[in-house]
Amino acid sequence: MRAFDSGPQWPGRQSLISLHDVTPAHGDAIFAAIDHLRARGVDALTLLVVPNYHHRADLRDHPEFCRRLRDALGPRDEIVLHGLYHLADTKAETVAQRLTASTLTAGEGEFQTLGFDQAKERINHGLHSLDRNLRCRPSGFVAPAWLQNDEVVRAIKASGLRWCEDHAFVYDLHTGAQILAPALSLASRDPLRRLGSRTVAHAGAKVLPTLRTVRLAVHPGDFRFAKLVAALDAVLERWLPEHPPTTIGEVWPATVARA
Repeated sequence: MRAFDSGPQWPGRQSLISLHDVTPAHGDAIFAAIDHLRARGVDALTLLVVPNYHHRADLRDHPEFCRRLRDALGPRDEIVLHGLYHLADTKAETVAQRLTASTLTAGEGEFQTLGFDQAKERINHGLHSLDRNLRCRPSGFVAPAWLQNDEVVRAIKASGLRWCEDHAFVYDLHTGAQILAPALSLASRDPLRRLGSRTVAHAGAKVLPTLRTVRLAVHPGDFRFAKLVAALDAVLERWLPEHPPTTIGEVWPATVARA
């Protein structure tokens, strides 16, 4: 993939704001998070939907949630496939993989060690679910905790999707372009991570706007803690005036037919 292009097709700065783990398992917290982000000026939101979170929240069993989510979508919002189960059922093979998984997620790196065939099967299953239950055809895929490998990326492209991302970049699988945008993400799992998140958010709010594109990833659990919400709000307040929200669907319109 070629290096980030700062040419004339990037006339201004932009922010990519995403709500992860959109699932019936989180119920009203999803809609409260959407309302909170809207109230702070996020009029283009990327929603990362999990079709069957932890094997216990299949979208087809929750038609009212799906209806509410469709009704909550704004004209500039984008739905993205975020794994199938958001739960790892294969073991990390190396020490480095196990360390990464334990640091970034609590057993939810579903795509970290999958091969091409298994990854493609799950992606296509997830796309079918979103098509059937939310009446949408996503152009992007984000692996849970951004844990993926080259075979998974190949499967994403083979499934007809336009883009994917990791912690540092967003990748256009059609043209090979990439956007440098390190993800600022909060963590609410335990007190130490919450403290670290506030520190990182404070630093990232100041440093990352030197980039043309900034990226913020929030989770439903973040909104259970007032100090995390305050940190999130401080980031948005600092970023949005000069980095108006957009989505990858606006930056890279879908041109690849799904397989």
